[in-house]
Amino acid sequence: MIKKAIISVYDKTGLDKFVLKLVENGVKIYSTGGTAKYISKLGIDVVSISDYTGSPEVLDGRVKSLHPKIHGGILARKNNQKDLEELKENNIEAFDMVVVNLYPFKNKVAEVLETGKNKSLIEDIDIGGPTLLRAAAKNCEFVLPVSSPEDYDQIIENFSKIDISFRRSLAAKTFAQIAQYDLAIARYFSIDEDLIGFKDKLAPIEGSVLKRVQGLRYGENPHQSASLYKDYSENDFPWEVIQGKELSYNNILDSLAALEIIIEVKNCFQDKKSCIVLKHSNPCGAAVKDTVIDAIKDAKAGDPVSSFGGIFAVAGDVGQAEAKEIIDGFVEVLLLESISDEARSILAKKKNIRVIICNFNEIQKRLNNFNTKTTFGMTLLQQADLSMEKIENQVSGEPASSQELEDAKLAWALCKHVKSNAVIAVKNLQAIGVGAGQMSRVDSAKLVVSRSSSFDFDLNGACAASDAFLPFADTLEILNDGGVSLLVQPGGSIKDKDVIEVAKQRGVKMFFTGNRHFKH
Repeated sequence: MIKKAIISVYDKTGLDKFVLKLVENGVKIYSTGGTAKYISKLGIDVVSISDYTGSPEVLDGRVKSLHPKIHGGILARKNNQKDLEELKENNIEAFDMVVVNLYPFKNKVAEVLETGKNKSLIEDIDIGGPTLLRAAAKNCEFVLPVSSPEDYDQIIENFSKIDISFRRSLAAKTFAQIAQYDLAIARYFSIDEDLIGFKDKLAPIEGSVLKRVQGLRYGENPHQSASLYKDYSENDFPWEVIQGKELSYNNILDSLAALEIIIEVKNCFQDKKSCIVLKHSNPCGAAVKDTVIDAIKDAKAGDPVSSFGGIFAVAGDVGQAEAKEIIDGFVEVLLLESISDEARSILAKKKNIRVIICNFNEIQKRLNNFNTKTTFGMTLLQQADLSMEKIENQVSGEPASSQELEDAKLAWALCKHVKSNAVIAVKNLQAIGVGAGQMSRVDSAKLVVSRSSSFDFDLNGACAASDAFLPFADTLEILNDGGVSLLVQPGGSIKDKDVIEVAKQRGVKMFFTGNRHFKH
């Protein structure tokens, strides 16, 4: 039974309703500083921690709640007679709930890393709050640890029947949040302006706390176990699965890759509609058109064989015609920006298709993160590749037409998301040849030519992009022999002059972007 609660929060979201409900249920409130003033303004009697302990806040507020009368009352085991006797002897109240949430310190650290200004954050580090929460979480069998406003409603709804399972879940959540808070502090203290990590917005100490979203049937293969996790501080992922079988490990992996591409393309062509077809983390089809139906048709046609069983991502409204076009073939996952009721009914006939409505704008906000790869207990950490260069530094050939520049822009945007070595061809804003994941860039170029030919595409006048510079002119020659007349590449090879000379001799319009986009 909850009779006495300590409340000291930074985030006061929902606090007014929560406290009023607690008081209605006979709970006596103890509090500090600004929280105590806030609760008092609600017309609620609140006991000041300083009045209760007989010790004033000292050291400019650095010490408020660190006192035996507080922590003794939180840590006492209420089924232990000796503990109860000691409480009585020392005139200590037994507390039943601690409500504390922590200052978002990691945001301050991120600001330091982003700006490169290593200002002092010492006074922003909370000591009393985490200590209160740790004590309550340790003793969760008797004291309810509440570290997030999102739990207020459930506590009130189950006020008279809070069981040990719920108590342990709140304890786990509390320790996870404290771990995350401590990681942010460790990041801050590890920052040194002389370290290259500081200049690259990576601190010497990095880490994250993960929360399982769901268990998966298996991983990439049936003999591998797998689960989906999210960063503990992040809200739920901004998508809604509206139908279909449960998502597998591979479905999720490919869907996230498809989202990265469709967002990239949507940003490059904001006044048009687009569709991406993805298979095994590589785009096998892509198109940007004036209408959604044309984008879907051309994306499928880019590689009708590989699109079978692929992941489709569509930027634009999907109605009846678009839905019928999509399901004219086998689709694993469908990622949509918006969908009509009629289209939902059509897709519902294909019960196994996973249909997911995505908030592309919210998802894009999460692109500002880091990529990690972990094995053998070692972790590689890098900033995500978020750059997208303009196609403007022409080094050979006649001036490109506006259509060629549009095609070049799409080719470069897509190439960034193709496994290296990557070469891709685009014509009339449709991907018509993809060379992905080859050990030799020459082989990737050969794939572009052969695959486009196998689906009856004409490469004459097409634009191509290479994710890295050309060490020799052979890649350019293969593409040009196939019909490609414009090539986008980073440049930067010691053979650049030779490659440019070959491009001039062949009349190939070539652009250097200055940045490569390897994807391993």
